[in-house]
Amino acid sequence: MATKVILGDILFDPAPRQKLKFNNPRVIAKLDIPGAPPVNQDMGEDETTLAWDGILVGADAYRKAIQIESLKDAGQVIQLIVTGFPELCKKVRIRSFPWDLVRQDRVEYSIELVAEIPPPVVSQVITTYAAAPSDDVEQASSPAPSGNTYVVKEGDTLWDLAVQRCGDGTRWREIADANGIMDPTTLQIGQEIVIPF
Repeated sequence: MATKVILGDILFDPAPRQKLKFNNPRVIAKLDIPGAPPVNQDMGEDETTLAWDGILVGADAYRKAIQIESLKDAGQVIQLIVTGFPELCKKVRIRSFPWDLVRQDRVEYSIELVAEIPPPVVSQVITTYAAAPSDDVEQASSPAPSGNTYVVKEGDTLWDLAVQRCGDGTRWREIADANGIMDPTTLQIGQEIVIPF
């Protein structure tokens, strides 16, 4: 059975030439931390794109090209169906649609679609509150922790200390601020610093 490509109510017949290009990259951010090696952070999926080249043929070829151009200009979300490939069936927008009018009954084109990112699923959070303490129960109040002291060892960086102490290297600035460190590359072996968390 031949694959059919349908965009909204437009059937691409004949189907796209040779191949359908699918791209679903991830965004990787490089964090350059003073005094530490660079860290690559996975930021998640980037936009998914689908693209192909083809020919519209038949008495309605020019009308189809104008219809697709109108959908692109409107920025409408359209359902894409690729028979036999359910993972490619997505709600999309048309990013680009360059086309060449060869004749009234023949239009050569390229098309690039961007898949809509579904909205995040938000689950309901149920919060329970403890009953207020009775007056006859004495409440102990503890002062907020002021932090722990740490003696810098060879190879330590503020980034590594933030990772070790709170699991997040991007909080290195809090350690620097708590100790009045202006240049994080100036840590000295044996220097005593306060870790505020």
